[in-house]
Amino acid sequence: MLTAGHVNFDVLKFDGQRPTNCNRLSAHLYCAPMRFWQRPDPPAVNETNLRAIVRPNSKDTRPVNLDLGTIQLPVTAYASIAHRVTGVLMFFASFLLLWALDRSLASEASFDALSAVLSSPVSKFVMWGIASALTYHALAGVKHLVMDTGVGETMRGGVIGARIVFVAAFTGAVLWGVAIW
Repeated sequence: MLTAGHVNFDVLKFDGQRPTNCNRLSAHLYCAPMRFWQRPDPPAVNETNLRAIVRPNSKDTRPVNLDLGTIQLPVTAYASIAHRVTGVLMFFASFLLLWALDRSLASEASFDALSAVLSSPVSKFVMWGIASALTYHALAGVKHLVMDTGVGETMRGGVIGARIVFVAAFTGAVLWGVAIW
């Protein structure tokens, strides 16, 4: 029995014979009465038939896991997500840094006022965060450039590269903390 979706081709009448090519089949389906195109009520979703509903033609036997809280991501995924997040943070931090540059160049009085603001612990923490994000983003970008040359393209190489970037970024964040405070 040939089926496509919910249409059983054994039930369809093709002028007394089965279709022999795709053109005849598609012409018949296009001109078929509407009763063949109406889908039955969808089955109830439970753990038993979830695979058949989500991926009906897949031979994949892995479990379907739709609970995002239980998915275990590899270290390379966390490295990629962190690279994107630090890029967004740097974009928004650039407005703050441009404002500080403008204030520092406006006059001597505005420079002194900005120096007083930047000497507070909160400002130092913000500057440390921006410098740490920039360091991580730059190191992850260099890792991507190295991978573009063909080095570390395997899963093992990606895991090693991600771990190296995390350790180097942590070291850079500590050094930035020492330099700022």
